[in-house]
Amino acid sequence: MEFPFDVAGLLGAPAGREGPLVGLVDESHLRADSGMLSTVLEEMGKRSAAAQGLRKPVTSGAFLGDQRVYLLAQGKTALGVLKVGRKRLFVEAPFRSCELADVRNSFQEIEPLCTLDFYVHEKCQRSGFGHQLFSAMLQLEEIAPEQMGYDRPSPKLLAFLQKHHGLCKHKPQNNNFVVFDAFWDDVFKSDIRGRSGYTPATCRQSASHRQPSAGRGVTSERKNVLSSGPAMDHQRHRRTAAPIF
Repeated sequence: MEFPFDVAGLLGAPAGREGPLVGLVDESHLRADSGMLSTVLEEMGKRSAAAQGLRKPVTSGAFLGDQRVYLLAQGKTALGVLKVGRKRLFVEAPFRSCELADVRNSFQEIEPLCTLDFYVHEKCQRSGFGHQLFSAMLQLEEIAPEQMGYDRPSPKLLAFLQKHHGLCKHKPQNNNFVVFDAFWDDVFKSDIRGRSGYTPATCRQSASHRQPSAGRGVTSERKNVLSSGPAMDHQRHRRTAAPIF
């Protein structure tokens, strides 16, 4: 999508830079911007919503809060957009066949970094741009794709994740977020290690408690607050937008 100004330049691309690059945009960048970055996000958000059949855009140039947007651009052309942010989710974990496991088809409270919007312009698809954009995000966020949640992922995104990252198995959730089974692998291992006195930083476990279940007597339920991957230090982004790749 072409604009009447240098989009790549807004992301910090040096003069004469050739080829597409990825740049980060957060709330501080929008506040310091003259309105051009907001315009790009607004228009790309509309394109993304139209492509996914959504009633309203997920990405806009009005407010980002603690969420972040990765833009893929070349010169005056915006090629793709990827929005991420942490979400507190209640999800059902997959069954783990082990006597030491506490994660057994129970609802868990997690707060992973989530892909909220992912769009590459139709004319640029199947050219490696989506992979470039997604890989740049993973590198800067210091996270693996299986450690993330995905908000209402399109069939294209699911196919993308299976092709490039081997992610396919997941348990359907009532909130329409996708959390792949691989997300629970580290959680499950950490839970077992925790029984020997080791509690990893990525798994903040609350005490077990019991609640009555109507018509079924008393059943035990364990609720964990899990954080996939290292917590982001948002202050490191407080600078002018700069290209990653």
